[in-house]
Amino acid sequence: MWNVPNLPSTSSISLCTPPSRKLNPMKDPAVSGRWDSSYSRRSVGLFGVSALAGLAISRTQAATPVASPVAPDFDAILAQGLAAGIPGLAMAVSREGEVLYVGAAGVSNLETQTPVQPDDRFRIYSIAKAFGAIVVLQLVDEGVLSLDDTVTKWLDTDAVMAIPNIDQVTIRQLLNHTSGVYDFADDTDSPFWEDAFLGPNVDWTKVWTIDELLTYASAENHAAYFAPGEGHHYSNTDYLLLGLIVEAATGNAYGDELQSRVFDPLGLQNTFLAEGAAVPEGTISGYQMLGDQPLDVSISNLSWIWAAGGMVSTTEDLLTFGDAVFSGQLISDESFAEMFTFVPTDNPNKGEGMGVYRIETANGTLTGMDGSGAGFVSSLMRQDDAGITVVILANMAPDLGVDAARDEVIAGVLATDA
Repeated sequence: MWNVPNLPSTSSISLCTPPSRKLNPMKDPAVSGRWDSSYSRRSVGLFGVSALAGLAISRTQAATPVASPVAPDFDAILAQGLAAGIPGLAMAVSREGEVLYVGAAGVSNLETQTPVQPDDRFRIYSIAKAFGAIVVLQLVDEGVLSLDDTVTKWLDTDAVMAIPNIDQVTIRQLLNHTSGVYDFADDTDSPFWEDAFLGPNVDWTKVWTIDELLTYASAENHAAYFAPGEGHHYSNTDYLLLGLIVEAATGNAYGDELQSRVFDPLGLQNTFLAEGAAVPEGTISGYQMLGDQPLDVSISNLSWIWAAGGMVSTTEDLLTFGDAVFSGQLISDESFAEMFTFVPTDNPNKGEGMGVYRIETANGTLTGMDGSGAGFVSSLMRQDDAGITVVILANMAPDLGVDAARDEVIAGVLATDA
């Protein structure tokens, strides 16, 4: 992804205790815009205008307003994101499955000044890895795959076989980024960015093949970060390989497996894997800050990131998905424990799981996934102790305030317990 951190390897892997499985009540996925909390709320409309003309905050319709003097001002938090320069944001907050807030602010397109709606679709980039991990672990539960299977048990194309050490890399190591496989989108030294986005003659409409992307990780073009299992380094290539393994193991397209295993069972009607040149209809415009100017990058497709991040979704769909993931509704107890076992990274406060990570913050332990790519930043994080889940989607990259908004929301909800 854009601005994916370069995380040097560590020499040891430690196990962390996974969270307890709580059977959180999930809201009816067919019902949108529902409010079920004692937080203060208002009807649909304009709730304040930022310094940028036309940027309004909208929320889903509330039933009966209930005053709460200590409730966080979610609208004000969104307004701060606009003031930081983000064109548009959408946010949803829940606590133990109970929706506290769904709202949006700003515009989905700077030219038309179209207001962002709470159910608008955004590119979510690496949050897609959590979806992919669930599909793989379901196949493990069914006995189709094993976490100890090597990549070459399932894949033997020339592009795959050219990757260093690939015959020793396991599915487990792909899931938690301990494979050592080079990240084709490594922003420290990969030529991919020049080839795809930044070079003088690039074609943003190009449809990338997976073999073309894997070539950046070939032995001819880049060494492995380390021997398999001997460290940690975030790698988008890992999840391209997992997508191919799912297809090889099932005989179905990766997108079809996502649809039948996750989207349909959870009623996620606004979540899609982008295929080829097509970006799902209704996805809002995205902007990349280059220098001091926002550049509309919406013409670019998602073929360049596929199973590692080529998805679009909404805040409410992601809340539903997060509730299902964090409560263990989609996989077995054994796979749940595997998914939420964390290996160390170069950040002593951060551990990597399978499609998720865990980080220690001033607001306690957060678990989830975020994403950053051309034109968009996304975050799906849960405060473990209090069961607070926050989803924030923004149509501007790099991050100009998504993490700050997440932290302020969590701090505000926690303050209601005081």
